[in-house]
Formats: sequence, structure tokens, C-alpha cells
Amino acid sequence: MSGLGDGIRIIALSVYAATVTDDPVQVSLVTVAGELPWLLVGPFAGTLIDHVDRWRALWVCDAARSLVLACFTALVLADRVGIAALAVTAFLLTSVETMADNLAQAVIPQMVGTRSLDTANSRVLSGRLITMEFLGPPVGTALFALAHLLPFGVATVCFAVSTVLVFGVRPAGAASGDKSARLSPRLLGAQTAQGIRWLWRHRLLRTVCLLMALLNFAVLAVLGIAVLYAMHTLGVSETVYGLLLLVIAAGGLLGLAVAPKVVAVAGRGRSLQLVFAMSPLPFVVAAVTSNALVAACALVFVGIAVSISNVITTTLRQELVPEESFGRVNGAYRLVLNGLAPLGGLTGGFVADQAGLRAPFLLAAALLAVGALASFRLLSDRAVEPFADRPAGTSDPASPTSTETADQ
Repeated sequence: MSGLGDGIRIIALSVYAATVTDDPVQVSLVTVAGELPWLLVGPFAGTLIDHVDRWRALWVCDAARSLVLACFTALVLADRVGIAALAVTAFLLTSVETMADNLAQAVIPQMVGTRSLDTANSRVLSGRLITMEFLGPPVGTALFALAHLLPFGVATVCFAVSTVLVFGVRPAGAASGDKSARLSPRLLGAQTAQGIRWLWRHRLLRTVCLLMALLNFAVLAVLGIAVLYAMHTLGVSETVYGLLLLVIAAGGLLGLAVAPKVVAVAGRGRSLQLVFAMSPLPFVVAAVTSNALVAACALVFVGIAVSISNVITTTLRQELVPEESFGRVNGAYRLVLNGLAPLGGLTGGFVADQAGLRAPFLLAAALLAVGALASFRLLSDRAVEPFADRPAGTSDPASPTSTETADQ
């Protein structure tokens, strides 16, 4: 339900921005605002989840998102929506999402036990992708076409229903958080810094994080102007734009479905190399074509690559980071991964403004070609396999230290 709410509100905010202005920079600002909390809020939210009851915090996050969308719906009713209101709403919703997503990843190992984390992450991400990418965009665009109010009202209800559902789910023996120290702003900052240091000293996770950040930057450079590219370059309507996103999402679902099998056959190192090797060409095709179906089919392969990489990198973090500090280290990881995303969206907007709506696709292709070359040297199976069967929290043998205590 929360995935459906996110899918509806993300597409509706994007399309709403395109109806308010044709300026690609202003439209991209809404996307940037929706990514900025990963830089400003995410690291501290990650540290916070190490101290709270994670299952209780999950339903509180959904309740908060429902409240924010209810307030935005009131603005739509009052006809007082501009780029500023869209950007602020996107910022607030993603601020809550930084905590909700971190919580979701943290509780999965509690439910999986000794079973395959790759398979569990694949299934969980598939369920969210189906609702966010398959159901959310067409439902959101169809509702928006009927009335600007409808998609935001429906998303509000989705998050409210999710609040009720999560409230009733709690595995036996689930931890309630670290209550050993009173959480203060000073301790919050210290432990956030600790998570950043832990990540930086872990050679494999540091490398994966930087390369995935490059992938995220490239994708966001395109995503920020995607709605304008579809309408003005490919010449499609708002509704058809939602359907094209559905085609691309099919690639993401396929990638999630095959990820465990790809890892089993090729290993995690070669699988990540494959992700980067297959990413540049689809962006080149999208840059040169004027056919909407050709562009969508090419970008399907980007969806496959991103999904496979998400499964692998999520599992690596769950296996290698100690459970008691998972939130702060995961927050640090996503600080880097998503911190570059606003810059990607803003860069895509300025590049499109100066060089046309096709230019961000060529920029993305060039960046990912560099990432592919780097992955062949840095993410070989020889580099990844030493960590494959090690227990959670095991450090990089090249790291100065494995973990740091909370009071440090």
C-alpha cells in the first residue's frame, strides 16, 4: 500500500510540475527537492533507527506521509499550488521515506533467518516495484487527468491503510532498539559520523557505494527532465508517458526476478560488472530516437541493471554491517548514493536547458561508460568473494578497525 501511495504521488507531482511551467530547470527542481533529503536528513534518520523500536517506527512513518499528503491535497483544493509547494511537499515526503526505507531494510534479516537474503530482497523489492512502477504511474496519471485533486487524495488513503497494516505486524522477539544511552543531538551527530567512518574504512562497501552513486547520478540526470523529454521530444501525452514508464518498469521487475539466479551463476562481482556494462547503450539509443516505443524498450535494460544492482548491494550491506549499527552505516551509504542524486537532477535540468532535452541522455551514457571501466578493475569476483560467506559485521581485512563503540 505504501508503494502504491509513493508511485501515485511521485508521478502526480512530476506531471503537476510540467503543467505549472515548461521551464526544465524549474521542473527539475521538484525532482531535486525529492532527492535532497537523502543528503540532509538520511544520515541522521539512519542513526535514529538504531535507537527506536523499528516496527513501531515503520507505521509512524506511514502515518506521517499520510498527514503531509492530506495537507497538500488541501492546497490543491484551495488552488494554491506552485513549484514551491510541489518542491516542499516532495522534500517532506522523501524526508520521511529516508527513515522508512532504512527501517524496511533493517528488519528484513529478522524475518529471513538463515534463508537467502538475495531471494528475500528480490521478493520484497519486487512487491514494491509492482505497486510503485506498474500500478502507481498509470493510476496516478489517469487520476490526474480526471482531476488534479484525485491522485493526492488516493495516495493519502494508501498511506493511511499502510499505517493500519504495519501496525498489526511484528515478528516475535523483534528488538525494540538500543536504549543503553539517552539519544541527544551530540550523540546523534557522533554516531552518524561513526557510520560514515565505518563505511569509508570498508574497502568493498566503499567501492560499491561510489559506483552505485555514479549510476544514481546518471539516472537522476535523465529522470529530472523525463516528463518534458516524453512530451516535447517523443510527442506523447501525459497518459502515454505513464504507460511508457510502465514498460520501463517491466525491465526492473525482470531484473529483480532474475537477480538471485544471476548471482548464483555469475557471482556478485561479475553480476555488478554486468550491470555497468549494459547501462550506457540504452541511454545512447534514447538520445538519438524519436520513437517512444524504441526509447522505452532501450531503457528497459537500465531498469534491469538497476534492479540487479539493488538486490546485490542491499544483501551485501545486510551481511557485512553489524545489526546494532545497521541504521547509521546504511544511512551513510545512502548519503553518498542519494546525495549525488540532487546534483544529477539539477545537472540534467541545466544540460537540457543549454543543449536540448536529448543531451542529458548522452551525459548519462558517458558517465556510465566510465563506471563500467572502473567496475572491471574494482568489482571482480576476486575483490568481492572474500566477503561473500562472512558473518554480518565482519570488517574489511584492509580496514583499520571493524567496528567502533557508540561512545566513540
